[in-house]
Amino acid sequence: MPKTALRIVATLLTILPLCASTSVHAAPGEFVMIAPLDQAMPIVRFENGILTGGILKDLGDAMARRLGRRPVYLSVDVPGVKQILSSGRADGMCYVMPFWIDGDYHWSTPLLPDTEMVVARGDAPVVGSLRALHNKPVGTVAGYRYPRIEQVLGKGFTRVDALTIEQNIQQILAGKTQYAVIGETTMSYLQRQHPALHLRPELVFINFKAQCAFSRKSQVPFEQVNSVIETMLKDGSIDQILARYR
Repeated sequence: MPKTALRIVATLLTILPLCASTSVHAAPGEFVMIAPLDQAMPIVRFENGILTGGILKDLGDAMARRLGRRPVYLSVDVPGVKQILSSGRADGMCYVMPFWIDGDYHWSTPLLPDTEMVVARGDAPVVGSLRALHNKPVGTVAGYRYPRIEQVLGKGFTRVDALTIEQNIQQILAGKTQYAVIGETTMSYLQRQHPALHLRPELVFINFKAQCAFSRKSQVPFEQVNSVIETMLKDGSIDQILARYR
């Protein structure tokens, strides 16, 4: 891999704990949201494992402000999400879909549009459909499900799991895979910020609007927080947050 690309990857990757501490409990006046460690900018930005920016922080801060609560963020990897959210240690988690994670939650109104897509190394053969990926290694994130690809490829879906999207990108640049699955929001951000990576948008296979999942044991009434989300959609606040990263 070219030295320039290696240097860029080095700037993208942050040393993160594989599973963040779960010692924080929701306290009166707090609004505790999960910051998913597997995601990358513009969805999240971490510094030393602490959420410091990105769409989810802007969204969580705005929601907490309207709820009259103090925002608190728990940095959690994918395997830890179910236990922390189901137990009520966190009130919610945004940028997620019901078929991505396990557990029984309250689901918000859809609010964050995105597209799931296959990206390729610049020198990889062009693939015109998901079927062309049969038995080809595809970079994925451990713990996430990809039902559309599973439906098309069945046992021919050859996952190469990474713990985070950044590591997924590192795999493709290092030549471990030629293809990876990421969201278009992340891909567009990478293209703008790091054009020297030479990643190629290859194939869109699902459009979606991500939601927020809220714990059934949360001290924040679901009707109240979902009403805040619906108001933010109507008054353009969600669009304003997304526009900061485009």
